[in-house]
Amino acid sequence: MKKRYYNATTHEWYNEGQAMTHKLNNGVFSGIPSAEQLYQWGFREWFDPAPTPAQLLERAKANKIAELEAYDDSNAVNGFIIRTPNGDFTEWLDPYKRNNASRAIESAKKLNIPTLTTAIGDIPVTLTTEDADLYLAQLEMYAVSCTGVTATHKAAINALETVEEVEAYDFERLYPEKLVFNVEEQS
Repeated sequence: MKKRYYNATTHEWYNEGQAMTHKLNNGVFSGIPSAEQLYQWGFREWFDPAPTPAQLLERAKANKIAELEAYDDSNAVNGFIIRTPNGDFTEWLDPYKRNNASRAIESAKKLNIPTLTTAIGDIPVTLTTEDADLYLAQLEMYAVSCTGVTATHKAAINALETVEEVEAYDFERLYPEKLVFNVEEQS
């Protein structure tokens, strides 16, 4: 690891191995200085202070929340099961796709179209507009519930008082069971 130097008089930093320009009484130094030259010019090796217990706790919380957010974004949370005669498939509709599905369902209702044929992932399915509307509402409430669980976990992590408590915290609990939708695939 490269050394870092600091000059408390001039408030300059120097990273070992970098070229620098330094004004001298009899001219200008330009190049990579030796440790002895740096010392003569008032630079001293910088040692980062050890983190305080509070800093360690905040770092542990930030790391745990980053893990929680990655879990929340993963298919461990973001998914529902489509059960067909040919097997089960896990899919997800992000907010953009849920919004598009909602608009399609509303359009079908206004036009008195009784069924919708759409693809969920790579699976073509036909649903009545009522079933499609119900499935979408259930999916939206599942997503809202998951968002609430994630917020609850963040608050709980932020309330912990020791690094050990943070590291032991299990954020994979409390999420609702994935939804299961029974559908018929279209040929």
